[in-house]
Amino acid sequence: MSNEKISHIDGPIELRHWFETPIGEAYRHAEANLLSAKLSENFRVEVLQLDFVGWEEEFHQAMRFAHYTILDHTTNDSTQYTRVVGEAESLPIDTHSVDIVIMPHTLEFEDDPHQVLREVSRVLKPEGIVLLMGFNPWAFWHLPRFHPRFKQKTPWNGRFISRYRVIDWLKLLNFEIEVSQGCCLFPLAKKRSASNSKQTVVGKIASWLPFVPAAYFVMGVKRVSGGTSVFHLQDLKNKFMSSPLAKPATKTIHVEKKRANIH
Repeated sequence: MSNEKISHIDGPIELRHWFETPIGEAYRHAEANLLSAKLSENFRVEVLQLDFVGWEEEFHQAMRFAHYTILDHTTNDSTQYTRVVGEAESLPIDTHSVDIVIMPHTLEFEDDPHQVLREVSRVLKPEGIVLLMGFNPWAFWHLPRFHPRFKQKTPWNGRFISRYRVIDWLKLLNFEIEVSQGCCLFPLAKKRSASNSKQTVVGKIASWLPFVPAAYFVMGVKRVSGGTSVFHLQDLKNKFMSSPLAKPATKTIHVEKKRANIH
């Protein structure tokens, strides 16, 4: 149990450093491109990201939003974004108060991933969107995670969950899956851009093969019978319930300045 808890807390922190390695950069660019494409298509008021990954600037500019908040286990890393300390399994956020939840490999390092998705469903408004990235457990690029030398290192020490299992969980929570695709097809290939591989016939076929995509991207929409998405500007402080976990980590004054520019 203690080992699981160490992975649960330290995993996302170590993952940030892994994304700075040559192989990690390939994953990062592929996922950032997908996030940017989907975020640029939607305007939402309240955007919540679970876990700070350190490369938010690569997709942040694509977002049209009023409030952008990152929930994390720690606030040691400096960032321009509003940070809130909390646990994904028990989000210190009001029900039906968020428009988009971004989950960059959140489930791999959580003790109860299904509970995390239940919490995401709770805080999302009707017609709210979840954008989820995960490592493909069947990819042959991930064979090192079975080697004793690597299986205790991040990200190979994470609990890889298949895209199809995640989709089943989301469907049980009344999410409609609008996008489900493999990404980062050739993480070890040098000078191969995500857009280039995406445009080729080989890339399109490879994205559907279970053993090729190193990661996957899922976009789900929360469907509620008779529900519509409500877009209104609300005080950021009202999103967070009075809880020891729900204390702003950085820049409360900076948030107020941002809100002053919203009309």
